[in-house]
Amino acid sequence: MSRKKTHAANRAPFTREEIIREVRLAALGLASHIAVFGHRQEAPRIAAQYLGVELDDYNFERDGHHQLDSIPIEEHYLYNVVMDAYDHAYQIGDPFENPFNVDERAYEVDGILVGFPRADFNGEPTPLDRLNPQKMRQVLETFRARWSLDRGHDLTVTELALLANMGEATVRTSLSAEGIKTITATEKGEKNQVPHADAVSWLSGRRGFVPTKDRHRSGANHTELMFSLFSAQSLSFEAALQKAIAATGEGEQVLGEQGGNSEDWLKKLLSVDAVMDIDIVALEKLSRTLGAPTPLFVGKAVTALLSRRETPAQQLETLTS
Repeated sequence: MSRKKTHAANRAPFTREEIIREVRLAALGLASHIAVFGHRQEAPRIAAQYLGVELDDYNFERDGHHQLDSIPIEEHYLYNVVMDAYDHAYQIGDPFENPFNVDERAYEVDGILVGFPRADFNGEPTPLDRLNPQKMRQVLETFRARWSLDRGHDLTVTELALLANMGEATVRTSLSAEGIKTITATEKGEKNQVPHADAVSWLSGRRGFVPTKDRHRSGANHTELMFSLFSAQSLSFEAALQKAIAATGEGEQVLGEQGGNSEDWLKKLLSVDAVMDIDIVALEKLSRTLGAPTPLFVGKAVTALLSRRETPAQQLETLTS
């Protein structure tokens, strides 16, 4: 699994351009089988018709194919499915502006992962290869991991690693340190899994995890997520609040207005350097707006706000006393 540093503006480990290139390669891989194993006379024509462009040949080359960019991949339904999966997997932009049925996409993603060729007709690996997984496959598997998490399923260590943008060995070490045990898979051949409640709790404490946006802020999954965020000892109040805001799919201005507070007040609450008055009523309103457990939220907030008033020396004295 490939891991890269991500930034707030781009939570994905890969750029859209990198994934679009691999979608073209996946389409070329399928076209190569059509061109070779299809009708003796019509196969090249049908391969060209499938791609939307006629190529000199349909072989993979060292860099993919010298005419790869000529494939009008945006006209392929494969492109729509993969790019929707990309946006949802990494919660990029606002998925509500381009609504699609996540469950339907999950079935389509399964079809691509299982049904698309993992090698071209010469045996050169495509972006769907399991033994040498590439960026497109990781995107689709991350989408599936998020779908499983949001549907209340238990998760494998591999799925946790994808969602937290961590290596599997690091995930196993962290789970062991926190006393989280895997359970035996129900079906033969499946990997051991982490119970859903433990998976949510563990992911909530990982800085690389981005919660799924939920504007309705209802249901067991959202309640479980909010509880895990504000009870995670590995997350500061400010970090937990930032994740909770991201999970709502709303901006700071909207949330501030919904909770009866100003955007400026909310920004100060998010800043570890801002010393501000402790307004219990305002904090209670914000917790209800977020769908977070009020006692847990307010308690963590008050602790954080009080610590901001102390000098570094006073904070050290508090920790050592």
